[in-house]
This record gives sequence, C-alpha cells and structure tokens, in this order.
Amino acid sequence: KQDIERNIKATIQRLSDFQVSNGGLSYWQGNGSANSWGTSYAGHFMIEAAKKGYVLPIGFKSNWIAYQKQQARNWRNNSSYYNNAFNQAYRLYTLSLANSPDLASMNRLRETKNISNQAKMRLAAAYALIGKKSIANVILETLTEENYARRYYYNYGSETRNKAMALETYTLLKDEVKAIKLAKEIAENLSSEKWMSTQTTAFSLLAMSQYALQNGDNTGIHASYTLNSNSKNINIQKALYAEDIEEIKKENTFKISNKSKGVLYVRLLNKGILPVGVEKIVQRNLNTSNLYN
Repeated sequence: KQDIERNIKATIQRLSDFQVSNGGLSYWQGNGSANSWGTSYAGHFMIEAAKKGYVLPIGFKSNWIAYQKQQARNWRNNSSYYNNAFNQAYRLYTLSLANSPDLASMNRLRETKNISNQAKMRLAAAYALIGKKSIANVILETLTEENYARRYYYNYGSETRNKAMALETYTLLKDEVKAIKLAKEIAENLSSEKWMSTQTTAFSLLAMSQYALQNGDNTGIHASYTLNSNSKNINIQKALYAEDIEEIKKENTFKISNKSKGVLYVRLLNKGILPVGVEKIVQRNLNTSNLYN
C-alpha cells in the first residue's frame, strides 16, 4: 500500500509537469503544444486519483477542464486522426467523469452521422456517468456490426483496449449478459503471455476492477480445498488469495468448494528446476549473434 501511494503521488506530480499554458497536456515534456488524446488519457488518471482522495496540484483540474471544454466546443467531424469522433467522445467522457459534463457537445456528437462503434461506446459511457442511462442505451442500439479489431493509430487502440472500453460501458449500464462475455475475454488476455501495450493493460485492469466491484459480493473469499488428504478453509475479506503448496506427490488430487455467492477463479501454477544435465533450451522471440568486422 505504501508503494502504491508513493507511485500515485509521484505520477500525479510527473503528469502535472506536462500541462501547458492552455490547460492541455503535451505528449513530450517541454513541448509547448497539447496532445488531444494524451490530455484525455492523463486527465482520466488524474480524475480517478482525485476520486480516491489524492490531491491534485493547484489549478491543474480547473485548467484541464477549461481546455477540454474549449476543444469539445471547437470540434468538427472530419477524417483527421487527431480530430476524429472517437477522440471527441473520450474527451466528453473525461468531462463527465470530472462532474463537469458538456451536454451541448455530447448532444452534437450524438447527432453526428457515421461515427464508429468505439466513439458511440465512449459517448454512451459519458451519458451513463451523469445518470442519463436511457440515452446511453439508445446510442448503443445504433451500433453496427463493426468488430472491436478496428484500430486508430493516434489513439493507441487495440482489440483488447476497445473491448475494455466497451466493458466499462456495459458495466455502467448493468448489462450483465454483454459484460460477462467481454470480461472473460479480457481476463484471458490479461492472464496470457501475449504482449499488451501500457494503454491496453491500463484500460483492461480498470474495466475489470469496475466489473468486479459491481458483480462481486464484496465479502471476500470463502472457500475450502482438499489437496490429497489435507484440507483447509479460506475465509478472508480480500479478493485475492495465494498460497505456496510444497507437499506435492507424483499424482495429486485437488478439490475446491466455493462457499460464497460471487464467482471464484482458481489457478494452479507449477514451477521447478530441472536436474543438471537434463536442462531444456527454450527460445522465445529472441535471437543473438556475434558480428565481426
């Protein structure tokens, strides 16, 4: 907990150094111009931190909100990567998250034709955050068959990142049927060895935490397990329990019983060191070579 608090405070201070005179945030520190997506993304973190009780630098939030609203009102739909509807939708989402929604700009984007599913998802979330869930559901009714794989280069998108954003929207609207399907897919990707960008990881973890808070029974873990002939009860208030099991035989029997109303996920991980002389050579996307002149 101390490490988390120290890291968050350091990040808040670090991000505030990127704020430029107009209230936006630059992509590189020292750059005088604001980056649209970076401003929303960094501001998103700052607002979430503030909601958890962390103190933002004086003037940061008010200047950031002023910039976001000015950009929202100046926005016009065109084909520019820097100025597309998805960018505008995320901007409006962050304003709703900061309890300073721009309804006029939200309604204008809602009436804009031919915007992407990703933009509609973010816009629906923006409405849901301020309690207008009926409008959010109407927006989602206009979704096309476009899948989550569409990527926006300047928005650092990926299929999993887009699914995480969608999961957050369905969680806000309490659409359990669509939410659980996405949650399972995102959880599998987080648990795999697939490479994930920092933004994909961040949105995935955020969406999964929101989903868990809404759908868990908030009573922790209550379960029992039997390994071979040894049994143990687990009753804790936390959402994660890990234990090293050392008494492993050649053949083992493991049974577990969930005694709570929430969903319980179980993972068994094996590790060991092979004897000298029978080591295995493993190569994973890494090659080395010696170059001589």
